[in-house]
Amino acid sequence: MTTPTFTEVFHQTRINLSVMGIRENQPTIGVTFYIFYAMLFTMVSSELVFFIVNMAPENFLELTGLAPCICVGILSLLKIAALAWKKNTVFSLAGKLNSTSTQNLNDPIKADIVSSDINLLKNLIKYYFILNAVLICVYNFSTPFYILYHYLMTKEEIFILPYAVVLPFSTEMWPTWTCVYIFSIICGFICVLFFTSVDALYFTLTSYVCTIFEVLSNEIICLEQPTNSVLEQIIIKHQNVLELAEELEDIFTLPNFFNVLVGSIEICALGFNLMIGDWNNVPGCMLFIASVLFQLFMMSVFGEKLIGASIKVGESAFLCDWYKMNQNTQKVLLMLMIRTRKPTRLTAFKYSVICYEGFTKIISNSWSYFTILRTVYLPEDQ
Repeated sequence: MTTPTFTEVFHQTRINLSVMGIRENQPTIGVTFYIFYAMLFTMVSSELVFFIVNMAPENFLELTGLAPCICVGILSLLKIAALAWKKNTVFSLAGKLNSTSTQNLNDPIKADIVSSDINLLKNLIKYYFILNAVLICVYNFSTPFYILYHYLMTKEEIFILPYAVVLPFSTEMWPTWTCVYIFSIICGFICVLFFTSVDALYFTLTSYVCTIFEVLSNEIICLEQPTNSVLEQIIIKHQNVLELAEELEDIFTLPNFFNVLVGSIEICALGFNLMIGDWNNVPGCMLFIASVLFQLFMMSVFGEKLIGASIKVGESAFLCDWYKMNQNTQKVLLMLMIRTRKPTRLTAFKYSVICYEGFTKIISNSWSYFTILRTVYLPEDQ
């Protein structure tokens, strides 16, 4: 199986960023980005107004069912704004990773080391885009079918929208309903475009930084009697990959923080609606909560992978034949092992580390919020 290049893996994400106005060859953000952002912001604002206007004890269960949808919109706005702010750093890091990846693929040994990870990454990104595209299509286009089904069964016209919003005019007429419906589904696609592009970029850049760590680990473990120049090159490569990891942290620390913060609220609201709500809501809630958990879990998988790859460099220095080398080489390898005792990590704005432990912390926080909601909502005797 041939190993795809960085350009091929990054191709779809680059197209998505270009569509929304974030282009590599432009010094500023395109007008398209501000149009899309304003449209989604308007939609989310209308949903928030609906939420606030209908906030009452008797509507509590219904509102918790709407909360995840609002949270996804807010999360998309926050994540894409943080990414646009770091636009230059994103494409600078992508260029460096492209150059390093090309060098690795030109070496058969290095290409063999990274081949499986890169092929897996390419498939993951492809199916991630397809899955979210299918979900948003089902959600957006199910409304007209439900309206048609209701009319055929009852001969009654209803004017429901895919998203609960408050508008300054009535949508109980087909012309106004059609306009609002079209605007709503466009905003739904923009929302998915925003957060899937940020996630795919996170998967890509993190995975390629991990491959550089893995190639470096292989070089170290294969050392026999390295010269000073070889040792110097290894130290330089290690410093370079640490700098790349710092750029990665700089780009995604805010999006990761928003994921952790909003993700806990989404899981809490969905779990509450799943346990307390009607059985009719179970399929939708299950699908939604599976999507949220998958996104948070994949974020943790790549964060954990980066930690493991950075630690592996020190382990490789210990596992090589250092005892056969001269004293100067042993000192250099010892310094390398000491440095890797502090692993490279991605954080949620220093609030928590993106790893498996961080994922369990999100689940734990969501459970805490859920128990509070359940205690407030249900009487003591229930």
